[in-house]
Amino acid sequence: MMEHMKHTQLNHLAPLVAQYLGLESMEATFELLELCGASIDVQALPVLRRRLHEEETLLPQLEAHGYIRMREKCAQLIASLRSLIAALEPIEQGTGRDNV
Repeated sequence: MMEHMKHTQLNHLAPLVAQYLGLESMEATFELLELCGASIDVQALPVLRRRLHEEETLLPQLEAHGYIRMREKCAQLIASLRSLIAALEPIEQGTGRDNV
């Protein structure tokens, strides 16, 4: 029962945490992730694949409008998502570790 309450409370915090991490520096984010022991597993693959598709769709639009910095960031995100997805897919198929 306590575990269910804790899980419900954490789910309620998720939007606040996401908003905060979106504004925080990468260094602080990594420090918090290390401290809290966060991990990503195969459950994240649908979200990662969706985000990859969204960013791949956005990239040509940014390029067409001449948004150089935004296009560069988008390209970096695409590369990062592809690497993360490639690392998780063998796990999904049962040939790798449990968490990254």
